[in-house]
Amino acid sequence: MSLYDRDYMNRENPSGSSNDRSILWILIGINIVLYLFIAPPGSPMCGRLSLHCLPEFFRPWQIITAGFLHSGFSHILFNMWGLYLFGTLVIPHTGRHRFTWLYLAGVLSGNLLFLATDWGRDAALLGASGAVCAVMMAAATLEPERKFFIIFMPFTPLKTSTLIVCYTILEVLMMLSGGQGNVAHLAHLGGFIGGYILVKIWFGRRLAWDPLRRKTTPGASTASARPQYTFRQTPPAGDNSKPVSPAELDALLDKVSREGINSLSEYELARLRRAREEMRGK
Repeated sequence: MSLYDRDYMNRENPSGSSNDRSILWILIGINIVLYLFIAPPGSPMCGRLSLHCLPEFFRPWQIITAGFLHSGFSHILFNMWGLYLFGTLVIPHTGRHRFTWLYLAGVLSGNLLFLATDWGRDAALLGASGAVCAVMMAAATLEPERKFFIIFMPFTPLKTSTLIVCYTILEVLMMLSGGQGNVAHLAHLGGFIGGYILVKIWFGRRLAWDPLRRKTTPGASTASARPQYTFRQTPPAGDNSKPVSPAELDALLDKVSREGINSLSEYELARLRRAREEMRGK
């Protein structure tokens, strides 16, 4: 792994460029426009775009279009607020193209799970909740340490990962209890699943938090699978500024990632600078 393979070296603007973040406003704008002009759930156009579970009314495109419709002001308000809030955390990692696929994957996985379990039920599904849940899951895996204040828990900030776990458990309990019968809890859970699968494909072991990752035993090193490298505080005898090997560079970058740049000795800083010069000279 080279210096420029690292996420923190690749991101020129950690907060996400304005060009990347524009996709958020585009998606929010599409939802608002459709809400303003196709809002009433009973209207013919809404019926053609929302997801009807009865086979005789089902149209394939509804699996996607249903994710851009909303049944009321509070419905679209909370969905768009959640999309913006968590989307701003995710876009710096994914960029606008992958973020668009993440949104669509949440819509698709949420609606498919709902359709697979409720096929034949006299109901219609609409809303971007599955997409928002996919973005929430991506935010939890990529930015798990960000903290949120919950309205009904004003003195207890929750980390993103904790928030997602609590929300998922709540969704399961609500689904099993039959509460809020007009809420498609399965679509929310499907969004979580779709979001997780997609970021897992994209980032693999680089995810900062993975709910399915096996925990290491106490005292075990997360880098144990990587060849160990002995750090030096002073140049070894006969060093003569030899080239920086990939193993040495990888170890230095891991130390910076774990302990910060100030943890490096003068010799280690010099080796890191030399590695950068070698890469620029290629």
